[in-house]
Amino acid sequence: MARRYIISLTGANRVGVLAAVTTALDELRGNLWEANISVMQPFCSILLAADFPDDRTQDVVSDHIRDLCRPYGVEVRLSEPAAESGILTPPSNKYVLTVRGSDNPGMLRMLSGKLAELRVDIRNLYAERCERDKSFSLELELAMPLSLDFARVSEQLFARCQEVGLNATLEPFAEFVARCGGNLRDSVRATTRV
Repeated sequence: MARRYIISLTGANRVGVLAAVTTALDELRGNLWEANISVMQPFCSILLAADFPDDRTQDVVSDHIRDLCRPYGVEVRLSEPAAESGILTPPSNKYVLTVRGSDNPGMLRMLSGKLAELRVDIRNLYAERCERDKSFSLELELAMPLSLDFARVSEQLFARCQEVGLNATLEPFAEFVARCGGNLRDSVRATTRV
């Protein structure tokens, strides 16, 4: 049976970091399941999920990755999802919340707080400020439990956004994908970089 680890690397965006970590995975006989790289110049964040043979303990894996990644000055963190197995995710539908408005401090805090209050999970997000008109654009991929009343959640979200002068739309994820391909970053950048 394999052990799955979630591996997180953060640091300066340098050429070769991904090559180093994937070399470490290969040497440890790790099998990559999922990978995500996000660059926010001058920094980079890499998130990986990989399976390893049972004899590869968390210490062995993290030490080996740290050794190979040391020249790049990245911070390496490892966690084992099996240790978090008590966390259950209820069945849900996926939606995309699009928010646009004036860039004021605290907007993301207000939105994430309201979503937490409504028990809606944020699965992915991308936000960017537009210097030209001091606005911001935000896309959030949400998982809304089937037990929630969509109309009630929408009404409360829109009311909260309206109170602070934000425009918001909520659409099923499938419609978002059909409309713009499903890439949150590209969708935001289409509005902030025109």
